[in-house]
Amino acid sequence: MYHVIDSSDRFPPDIGRIVPRAMIDAAGGMKNFLTIPLSSEVKLHRRRDFERVRKPVDGKRGHKTGKFHTRKDPARRVIMNESFVGERWRNAWFEVDPSIRRHLDQRFIVEVNDAEGGCWAVPDSFLEGIDGTFAICEGKTALVWEHLPNGTKRLKRGLPDKTQNALIRIQDALGRAGVVYEVFDQAWSAHPIHVANIRAVLSATKKLPFGSSERLAMERLLACGDLTVGECAREFAGRSDCPEEWVCAAMGNGVLEIDFERPIDRDSRVSPPKPPFWSKG
Repeated sequence: MYHVIDSSDRFPPDIGRIVPRAMIDAAGGMKNFLTIPLSSEVKLHRRRDFERVRKPVDGKRGHKTGKFHTRKDPARRVIMNESFVGERWRNAWFEVDPSIRRHLDQRFIVEVNDAEGGCWAVPDSFLEGIDGTFAICEGKTALVWEHLPNGTKRLKRGLPDKTQNALIRIQDALGRAGVVYEVFDQAWSAHPIHVANIRAVLSATKKLPFGSSERLAMERLLACGDLTVGECAREFAGRSDCPEEWVCAAMGNGVLEIDFERPIDRDSRVSPPKPPFWSKG
């Protein structure tokens, strides 16, 4: 996938009419794009400067836009639609997940022309893992309204058939071309326990001066096997009122992984970073 990022002169633009021209024009016009033909049925289009291909909503149509500078690529901002459940927390999870080296938002247009016809999408994120793998990622809440016989409705797990069919087509076409395409469940990142844990890691990471000596201390401990937050926090006893915050900062700095399936406390399990969620290794 490196050539997809770095080779900006080899690929002239070849964008099908199925992709809205208004979006292309708003991003600088055809001259500002290049096209990477991955196979006979799928192409990736990106801007030559590798900036976002879609303009932010900026409060239009009742949508609130949020943005932040990611610590994993400080020169670039991540922009999100905060009106969609979980979108902020999906990006915040990418920010604290130690297996993700970099995450960039809406950098590609995927164009598919397969046996079912044409379709296109602007995936939410482009991800680089610590294991050298890459993934194109789309976030969905995986929740839909179910209309009940009595006229009421309720939320249930799942995606509309039309949406699911499009995602499968894109995933299959990219998969056949050797590119990983993953759908991320934003309902997971927006769960109250996970939100609280993300907040704790982000807060500690921003507040504490975690440096090389702290990194070495944690790596030395991890070499002894899986531990708990409380056991790791002993290394920072006396530094602050809450030495466990230093362990959270270690996760935010990519040194270790804390079990996120329960509220973080002294008994939470700590381990070296695992491969990213899309990696098969």
